Amino acid sequence: MADFEDLPPPCVKDHHEKRRSRKKRMIRTKELEELISAATKAAHVARDKGFYIASPEAIQCVEILRHLRSIPLNARLITKSNGFRTILFLCKNGNPKIRSESHSVIDHWKGILQNKVQ
Repeated sequence: MADFEDLPPPCVKDHHEKRRSRKKRMIRTKELEELISAATKAAHVARDKGFYIASPEAIQCVEILRHLRSIPLNARLITKSNGFRTILFLCKNGNPKIRSESHSVIDHWKGILQNKVQ
């Protein structure tokens, strides 16, 4: 049988350490424009392959749009980049998945812009 008295005491973290801020990092305008550009390019390639085919490009565009909806943005970033106009263009895409995801991004961004006004 092992003798547990010979073991050192367990390590305990110091509770007075500096805590990191849990605030999410804001995305930069250039990063937002790159995401929107990648989504647009993927949507164009998906359009060329056919509207009702679940191509990898259409799936990539939908994933980018979902990511755009989930990242923390403020009204200044949305208005500074011409992303709103580009996403509105994607709302007219022939692929129903791209169209519905772009509508949800637009609705989310409209909510952000309306909260700024109030």
